[in-house]
Amino acid sequence: MNSSMIFNIPEDIDEASGIQQKGYPRGKLEVISGPMFAGKSSELLKRLLFLEHSGKNVLALKPVVDDRYDSKSIVTHNHLRHDALAVIDLELVKDNYTLLPYNFHTIFIDEVQFFDPKETIWFVEETLRNGVNVVAAGLDQDSRGVPFETTARLLALADEVVKIRAFCNICGKEASKTQRMSRKTSRVAVGGSQDYEPRCHAHWEPK
Repeated sequence: MNSSMIFNIPEDIDEASGIQQKGYPRGKLEVISGPMFAGKSSELLKRLLFLEHSGKNVLALKPVVDDRYDSKSIVTHNHLRHDALAVIDLELVKDNYTLLPYNFHTIFIDEVQFFDPKETIWFVEETLRNGVNVVAAGLDQDSRGVPFETTARLLALADEVVKIRAFCNICGKEASKTQRMSRKTSRVAVGGSQDYEPRCHAHWEPK
């Protein structure tokens, strides 16, 4: 079966072909995923700050819906932060920025699971073909254990995958699941430690 059919990617976007549109070497896609409180945003910021300190130009993006700590910054649970552009739709970024290597070395996308799957693949694929690297961080599953489609698609296309674990709040063992503690019922319910906990399989209850 054609991969473009599986992922609903238009036929002119063929990941396997590696055809470049602008004559630049193809960018690299790295995806950081895991449960809540595993340190995904910290890993993303570590890479971002390293490049920034090396004199590389970077652009940090985040979804508007993630306003837990600061609407204009990527903020980790232990309050490390970096300025970021908050957007509803990644495609809108191209209206204000020319995403080519002479402007940006790497684009960083935090909480990528909140972006639309199809539009995210379009954006990332075009950015990579333009010769710009992409690092994306996001939850791999929701609190019911169902994979987030956007993260899952990017994991399948990634050149490098970093799967990280948290520690279970009950027993201290490695945790790959997110336990919902609040009464919120919608799948997308932004929250912090009062709403979610990392759990191992033995102490996790999907809800």
